[in-house]
Amino acid sequence: MPAVFRFHVLFPFEVIQPCVDGPPFVTVPVGSVIETEEQIQGAGLVEIWMNKQPLLARTRDIEKNTKPFDEPACA
Repeated sequence: MPAVFRFHVLFPFEVIQPCVDGPPFVTVPVGSVIETEEQIQGAGLVEIWMNKQPLLARTRDIEKNTKPFDEPACA
């Protein structure tokens, strides 16, 4: 069972919406909770979920604009 890492959003940042007909970018608002199964390290894109919607975020945006919850949860 993979671990799920949760982050509380402290500052808004843009993410990519893959495979949608709407705008390709959306803003993650302050107060949101995002989740990922990937460790946030290095540069690049990581798949996250917000409100059960898959999105792609830059690792540096997650590092700069969020605060991790203490423990990873089991999926």
